[in-house]
Amino acid sequence: MKRTRIFCLFLLFLIPPLIAQEIPYHESGQKQDFRVFFLEDQAHDFDVLHYEFDWKLNFEARRIEGKATIKIRSLSTTDRITIHLADNMIVTWITQNQAPISFIHQDDLLEIYPLQTLNPNEELTVTISYSGFPQSGLNFTYHGEDPIIWSLDEPIGAREWFPCHDVPSDKATVKMRITVPDSMIVASNGDLIDVISNLDNTKTFVWQENYPVSTYLISIAATNYETFSDVYTSGSETMDVLYYVYPEHFSQAQEDFSVTVPMMEFYADVFGEYPFLEEKYGMAIIPGNASMEHQTCTSLSSRLVTGTHQYDYIVAHELAHQWWGDLVTLTDWADIWLNEGFATYSDALWVENLYGLEGLISRMADFKYQYMIRHEGKDHPIYDPPLGHLFCEIEYEKGAWVLHMLRFVVGEENFWEILKEYAKLYAFSNASTEDFQKICEQVYGGELGWFFDQWIYEAGYPVFQFGWGYSSQNRARVIINQIQEESPLFSMPVELEFVFSSGAEKKVVWVDGETNFFQFDFQEKPLQVLFDPDSWILCLVEDFQKKGKGKR
Repeated sequence: MKRTRIFCLFLLFLIPPLIAQEIPYHESGQKQDFRVFFLEDQAHDFDVLHYEFDWKLNFEARRIEGKATIKIRSLSTTDRITIHLADNMIVTWITQNQAPISFIHQDDLLEIYPLQTLNPNEELTVTISYSGFPQSGLNFTYHGEDPIIWSLDEPIGAREWFPCHDVPSDKATVKMRITVPDSMIVASNGDLIDVISNLDNTKTFVWQENYPVSTYLISIAATNYETFSDVYTSGSETMDVLYYVYPEHFSQAQEDFSVTVPMMEFYADVFGEYPFLEEKYGMAIIPGNASMEHQTCTSLSSRLVTGTHQYDYIVAHELAHQWWGDLVTLTDWADIWLNEGFATYSDALWVENLYGLEGLISRMADFKYQYMIRHEGKDHPIYDPPLGHLFCEIEYEKGAWVLHMLRFVVGEENFWEILKEYAKLYAFSNASTEDFQKICEQVYGGELGWFFDQWIYEAGYPVFQFGWGYSSQNRARVIINQIQEESPLFSMPVELEFVFSSGAEKKVVWVDGETNFFQFDFQEKPLQVLFDPDSWILCLVEDFQKKGKGKR
């Protein structure tokens, strides 16, 4: 136990909280209530099939000039299509079959009127010419003295610089022609299919994403990158792993990113094959604190490139998002934990892979600290977080703990099968919390509403008082009280370990009341009884005292 505690403290001091590294750029966006956006979009009557963008980016003017060709399938009879585009983007014209059509652009919405009413399952292709000065989403800044253009769109930043149906549930394929100064290299989603040198000292990079992608996962990053690569092998197939780094960080990046392929091999083993094997995985360095799991091309904060492997856990987190967020994408922002809780727990799984059970226990202790201390008591259910809490420790660290506890409840074999079945059934599509629960119940073979109700749809965690004794009749007695005041009573299986001079024995008991009493017959007196020795439950534990005398 002493070794575990030392390792835990090492992690706490060595590894800064994930949330501080991944999501500062979300803070301004949290002022908006994304539930409102989703409700407004419930009645949409179309599905975007494909985007084709032609973007010319002027760094000096911080301006984008673009054309967007969008292929849409109607889901009902309709005479208009409404998509998203920020009001500060100026739409010059829209055509259908090269013929001008009418539109209204206001309130960050672009309402398009086709030449004729659309019937169910009828397809429509429109081309939109527009330009403007993005206020967010697409950024024009510097690293050192070198210009860099980069995008970060989660959750609704895509509409700030290109017309789209900006909801996570509408995934489409994408082709992008991106024209930048010829001193720049562009990293983006999918495959690089062409690089064209133009006469005006610019280059056009043509990237194509053939796997369906949500708008918030579309990205570009362009600067004076230096590149290097690795190879991921799966059976007889190989795939490039590409790195786009600042020249000044080249040697540090080579060291830090050397863990990427081993991580991919591990995740492919436990989650199923890397989802985008026919394209690539890549990482592109960007300014600031933010990192983001853009599909097939993670954007990674330059501050994480140190050459010391200090931030391997973020490399693991963003890579895991390729399964949990990119392959299987949340249906609605209310389900954000399906992205962030899963990727956070994946980081812990990588630590377990390296260091075994002690490493897993220590990493989960780190998450427990971040959830219980750093969120400063602002507790709320994981599902459908309130205004200002879309990205917080409850969605990340507590979400990771929910998966950890689920693993204990359903058992090892069932847990790994759940992850693979979930990835397989909802591959390249969207899933909700309800969808995930159904998969869990199917694999487990039992009802799990009690688990999801208390851990996902309700707030808080249990606080246990624990005590034990041994009678003259060779009987060990255990009492477990629940004393939390801010949360309802929890129902959970709890593992107890009875330590004897001759060895140890584990028992699992079911705790669901305010007071829970258990007794066990042994031939010798336990030297010690341990509550949840392997740390499977998110809780606080206090020594037993008479009711009313314990800490609250």
